[in-house]
Amino acid sequence: MNLADLVTDAANKGFSGLDASLLPELRAIRREGPARARRPALLALLHLGGERALDPADLAVLRRLIEMRLPYDRPHTIDGCFNAWLTVRGGDQREIMQVLGLTRSAPATYGLGEALVAHLGHGGPDGSRTWRHVFISPWLNGWTVVSGPSCDPNDEPRVEEWVRELSSRYGDAQAYFYGSQGDGDAWLVGSRGQIVRRFSSEKPETSAGEPLPIEQRTLARLGLTSPPEWLDGGELWDFVGECGAPQVAANMSIDPVSTGWPDDLHIHGQPLVAWPESDDDVSILRDCYVFRI
Repeated sequence: MNLADLVTDAANKGFSGLDASLLPELRAIRREGPARARRPALLALLHLGGERALDPADLAVLRRLIEMRLPYDRPHTIDGCFNAWLTVRGGDQREIMQVLGLTRSAPATYGLGEALVAHLGHGGPDGSRTWRHVFISPWLNGWTVVSGPSCDPNDEPRVEEWVRELSSRYGDAQAYFYGSQGDGDAWLVGSRGQIVRRFSSEKPETSAGEPLPIEQRTLARLGLTSPPEWLDGGELWDFVGECGAPQVAANMSIDPVSTGWPDDLHIHGQPLVAWPESDDDVSILRDCYVFRI
């Protein structure tokens, strides 16, 4: 089997049988064909080496494709299995980036944002660290959503500082985690510079503050009298089944993952991918299995 046939077949099988030694030949397929192998070769280049493995001509093509699609791009829910996000009142993307220490950005479609969030949630190019690349929504019904593993209120200590600062500037800010395969729920709610509620189903001992009204209503409906963080396994499972991070986000701001996506959506601006200058040399899409624009 020649390389063109191999890469076409491998793109449908998780890129098994390919390695970084093939990058020059894959770039040659992108330039010279055959035509049937050009798209699989692009996907293989991204998987094996990330965006830094692409020739300048291919990078320019991807940027033009993003620019062409942006006017017609429609925001939609993104479920990357391990979902972490911030919601911030208002639509000041640049100031939100400043608070998060992000100095670089590029236009992105929701397809690219979905691919990035899912990729990073599963470890990204190197599972030994939390990557700071995020996908930032446009203004959506009065809120901006920032998605990526660095926004996890369970595992990232700086998230509390971010929520305090963002809520001080904009009135309201929240951080959420939702493991859509049963990996837990968490929320951190800030108002006017203060943390008013923290809850984690996986780390209940870290919970603080009075249960939110939506939590209280769920407890009453289930006939439970203890705060969620005091519930035992079965009761806690029942509680987060009805009042998990997506439901709380839908009630408090906007749910970008699943249940509470608004039917009537007002949009201003365009989405971005943002990252810190210190990660300029990172090929963030390396090891990505699914790539979309």
